[in-house]
Amino acid sequence: MPVRLLVNEEQADEASCILATMAQPDSDQIEQLKKAEQESFPKNESADILQELKKIRGWTETNTVFVVLLLAGLVFYFLIQLSSPASTRSRQRQVESWNTARTALDNFQYDKAAEIAQRLTEKTPNYYYGYAYQGYIALERNQLKDAEGYFARAYELFPTDEAKQPLEAVRKRLAAESPK
Repeated sequence: MPVRLLVNEEQADEASCILATMAQPDSDQIEQLKKAEQESFPKNESADILQELKKIRGWTETNTVFVVLLLAGLVFYFLIQLSSPASTRSRQRQVESWNTARTALDNFQYDKAAEIAQRLTEKTPNYYYGYAYQGYIALERNQLKDAEGYFARAYELFPTDEAKQPLEAVRKRLAAESPK
């Protein structure tokens, strides 16, 4: 294999000298290099390595497909859960408080306020406030019998003058409105 050098004209004689003194490898040296190369990396070993790499590639492709399908399934499941009416109701119930019932009542949404108050009272059935609140909602709806029942239960759970006043007021109103 001829070697070409690109040098300045002043260095041309020196480069010629170097090229002339370099020994060309003989055929024995070339054969030895080829044998050493083959011994360090035999053909049957390279075939084994290639076969192992193919197995690993197949395994990786299979597992990648599996993981992608699994992730797609999980994303689909969570999208379904987030958009379902049951989860919407569940999230709605988690954030409901007496303030949301008060807001509904202030906006004259009596049915909504009553539903929220009912759910909150069911969560804590021994809490007088829920029954008193439902009593006030019933008063706003002009349902005096229901209001009396709620106020009576609130007074039963918390027998104080504060809880007794609305109960007595509703009873007086019922007595005044009853036919004589």
